[in-house]
Amino acid sequence: MKCTRILLHMLRGLWTLKRLEKRKDLRLTRRKVQLWHRKALHLFGLERVLVGDIPKGPCLIVSNHLSWIDILMIGSMMNVRFLSKAEVASWPIVGKLAKGAGTLFVYRGDRQSAEIALNDIETALKQGDQVVVFPEGTSTRGPMPIKFRSRLIEAARRAGVPIVPMALSYHGPGKAFASYAGDDDFVSHMTRLCQAPFIRGRVAIGSAIAPTDAAAVIAREAQSNVESMLELVVCDDRQSIATSQSIDLATTSN
Repeated sequence: MKCTRILLHMLRGLWTLKRLEKRKDLRLTRRKVQLWHRKALHLFGLERVLVGDIPKGPCLIVSNHLSWIDILMIGSMMNVRFLSKAEVASWPIVGKLAKGAGTLFVYRGDRQSAEIALNDIETALKQGDQVVVFPEGTSTRGPMPIKFRSRLIEAARRAGVPIVPMALSYHGPGKAFASYAGDDDFVSHMTRLCQAPFIRGRVAIGSAIAPTDAAAVIAREAQSNVESMLELVVCDDRQSIATSQSIDLATTSN
């Protein structure tokens, strides 16, 4: 039943985007997209927590990447454009939703496509947009990110806008259902997510980094900031698990 409601919400999103395309009102379109993300989270039964201040003005947001639901979490809080792998454009319904929402695409491992994406991001930033990229290059199971690649950060340096680190994490009894990595496919993962127990997403925003250093230096600083923000919640989770195990052991020993 939940999956059916989500599918209907996706179809309504396509219908809304088609209507908005005729009006050519970018501000209204982005507002509707943000509301669509919020409703999608509600239908999945996902909660969200924001830590830090949402940046103002054009910037390049660099985040760790755990799942396609990262898009829902970020998009429900901010009017941003995302850079996504080109395969997403061919996903049923989702691909059209992404295109209609202004997503930029890149073919992973293709240098020419990466250069085009770099130019597209630079253009978007100069137009005043906020763009989100996942510099790991793929989604992972976390909790800590793999090495941030620096190539796309060059777009922020060219546009002269700050780079804002962001740390995503998932919590609650259903957190293991959140990650989308490896051999997962969208349909089966969405089905599992519909059956998952409570999940809360945490979006932490760090301090902006000036675009003055080399892209590689900025990438290392951004990754360090993301790891620091994640370390706080990872330690809390580990302590909660340890406490729970201690209680279980104490109960069984009596």
